[in-house]
Amino acid sequence: MNKELLKSVNKIKYYEELYDIPRISLENKRITNQKKLRIGLINVPCGGFGDIIVCQTFYEYLKSWYPQHESVLCTTTPEKFKKLGIDTKSYKKIDVHGGQECELHNLLYFKKQPKKFDIMICIPIINYQFNINQFKKFIPYANLFNTFTMSEYNGYIPPYTFPIGVGKGQLGLFITDQKVKKHDLIDGPYALVYIQPSPEWGVHSKTCFLKFMEMISKKYYKKHSFFQVVVQQWLIDDLNNSPQFKTRFKKALEPYYTNVLIHSSDGEHGFIDGQGGNSLVLRGDILPKPRHEFISLMKYSVEDILLTGDQSITDCFSACSNKHVWYQIAPWKTDFADNLAKCIPDKYIDNFRTTCGTLKGINQKINYKQFLKEYDFRKLGKVRMDSILNFVYNQDDYKDYMEIILHSRNKESVLNKLKNKI
Repeated sequence: MNKELLKSVNKIKYYEELYDIPRISLENKRITNQKKLRIGLINVPCGGFGDIIVCQTFYEYLKSWYPQHESVLCTTTPEKFKKLGIDTKSYKKIDVHGGQECELHNLLYFKKQPKKFDIMICIPIINYQFNINQFKKFIPYANLFNTFTMSEYNGYIPPYTFPIGVGKGQLGLFITDQKVKKHDLIDGPYALVYIQPSPEWGVHSKTCFLKFMEMISKKYYKKHSFFQVVVQQWLIDDLNNSPQFKTRFKKALEPYYTNVLIHSSDGEHGFIDGQGGNSLVLRGDILPKPRHEFISLMKYSVEDILLTGDQSITDCFSACSNKHVWYQIAPWKTDFADNLAKCIPDKYIDNFRTTCGTLKGINQKINYKQFLKEYDFRKLGKVRMDSILNFVYNQDDYKDYMEIILHSRNKESVLNKLKNKI
């Protein structure tokens, strides 16, 4: 055993990789032990509901993969799970010396300590590199042999045990089987736009919207003389308050839809009166909606859809993979967009000028079938999770190795100690 470990240690570049060697050696090997384990998910979300849904989805994966084990979801924000209609009775509340979101692990505490976990998974890690010494202040018995990390899609501060996303070394998307009930919120035909507003993301938000509107107007005006587009209220507010934005919007739509109405929470009013011709209605009175209704809105919209955010695009791929997804790139998510473009493939997604829509892409046909088959976390992630369970069951075989790693400071020291054990 030590000779094989010595060979593996010689090959690694970074000290952090030493912790993965036992687990990797057990990858794709059958789990024979059925002893019940406790798996703790540690969730400290950072804005929005995406981090909540990722954690909940992984929790459901674990329960379906390993019903014999006890999976426990621990979170700083149980109320956000409740807002999504999730039963949180069995969840553990994590208290915080500070705010509830985005805090470091050394600021967390349990008012009542839960029973000891065999495995802990921090999900997701977003704005900082995971620090085991900080985490030990929260859970003192933690170390890098029992504590693991999960990224957001194509996370930019590795290393992660579960680097989710697409591209080389990524473990795929959180695809789920969706049973979608048809909504009664709006009659078709309609398109759906769900993007982030200015000024947070700068002028790109408005340009993104205009590119998509111009493209779908040209694509659908002959087929649909009356067409609706579901948007967020902030887009309608910006159109009403910005003469320049309104002028650009009118220029983009006028060749196709000469009449534009706005229907918002304030009522309905004319926005562009072309006195005849095709009509388009911007519907700002529908969003936001609970997740199941939002997914239904996606499913029953026209072929082209404009989205942003990890969770929205994942839900779309899960529920309606026949869509042509246009994607607003967040400035910090360019790596995800670049890899989406390569892996789908879709030549327009990785460019800020074309990712939200382009006239050149009107007739483009995208088939996501092979892409979704290749990057399904339910397949790739389970192999990784199986290897963790296998390691926990077999860690007595690695006791000497673990002691050496936990009490060494560099690779050379590890090599010397291992050689002395042979």
